[in-house]
Amino acid sequence: MKFVYKNLKKYHFEISIALSFTLPPIGLMCLVFIGWYSLHRVWKEARFIHFTPGLFLLGCLFLSTIGSSFYMKDYSYFLVTVLILAYMGIYIKMTTDGVQRSFTSFKWLTIGGGFYFYCLYPFQQILMTHPIASLLMGTSLIGYPQIQEYERLMGAAYNPNFSVALLLFGLSLLLAEILKCIRKHQLIFLGMLIACVALFLHAILLTGSRGGFCVSIIIVILFVFRWNKLFAVLLINILALHHELIVAFMPRYNELIKSADLRQEIWRNSFNLWQNHSLFGISPIGFYQEYFYHYHEKVPHAHNVIISMFAEYGALGGIAFLIVMFINGYKVLWLYLSKKTDKKYLDVFLLSLPAIFLTGIVDHVLYSPQVAFIAIILLASWEKYTARLYLINPSIWIFTRKWMWWNTWKASKTPKN
Repeated sequence: MKFVYKNLKKYHFEISIALSFTLPPIGLMCLVFIGWYSLHRVWKEARFIHFTPGLFLLGCLFLSTIGSSFYMKDYSYFLVTVLILAYMGIYIKMTTDGVQRSFTSFKWLTIGGGFYFYCLYPFQQILMTHPIASLLMGTSLIGYPQIQEYERLMGAAYNPNFSVALLLFGLSLLLAEILKCIRKHQLIFLGMLIACVALFLHAILLTGSRGGFCVSIIIVILFVFRWNKLFAVLLINILALHHELIVAFMPRYNELIKSADLRQEIWRNSFNLWQNHSLFGISPIGFYQEYFYHYHEKVPHAHNVIISMFAEYGALGGIAFLIVMFINGYKVLWLYLSKKTDKKYLDVFLLSLPAIFLTGIVDHVLYSPQVAFIAIILLASWEKYTARLYLINPSIWIFTRKWMWWNTWKASKTPKN
């Protein structure tokens, strides 16, 4: 009994991540308590915390939810405030504690979670007929509890769009491991990983997500680019020449135009909601209520991460999100161009970070706490890894100067009307 307690105490964080993939309500509740406890420890011990872009973003989101709660006079919005405190605690835990063991465990747990989603698919229909079991195991389509037959792979994420985001995280981590195996010539393990990638790609197709399908192609192109630039150019040319084949494989292609029109309408309406509540937004809880009140449609979020950030967290949260995106984009470019910096984990982040931002173009997967916790762990690990970077890279400034000179020269040669 003492041995079990000792291991639970030692690996409680890893166990909570595993449970968030297998039994989401229990796993997420554990992560929330771990986040709160981490903040409590920081407060109690009066520890110094480095001010990072991620902490800046979470702080702005925290303030905006408080502001929107008072402005809208709806104190149920404080539930989001409490959740953001948990996010902040997990972020601080990852950036202050020993990150290497936790991140290695996180990597393989995320890959294992993707496998679990795929293995759960044959039993999805059976589980959906049992409301309590499906709710506990994440196979209940959230918002539509009456649906008991559903063909798209939902995994244990309550929605195929959330499921595909977690699968994309797993795919990117797998591809990073393949790059490592290629460089170390570990051929047997390489063959096993390639088989796993094929399985993940099939799972992404089963989710029926068009956005996930497109993002998976981009991640594979990035992987090939990191492996061999010439092969990447050839792959891009082949895909461009045979784009009809890509369209043929795209899930639910026949609904693409209808879905695009619906997305545009949601984006336009969400932008209007933000204009009405520009500073603090209306919070994730208030978005559903306000959208239904004004447009008489049940829409949970804006289906675009940037528009959602502005609509739900106002200019305070939206601008903070854009600043963090810019800083991290710059860091990726810095690391890629740098010749002296240790690039041991660059492939992991270079392949996985786009999964957050690219899926956010046509959906708002961070709306799900299950996806948000994984994204925050990834972002915290990235910021821990890049904490000591000297952000002024001569290569970037030389490239920028040449680009500006080229544009100036081109403009001078263009005949004026």
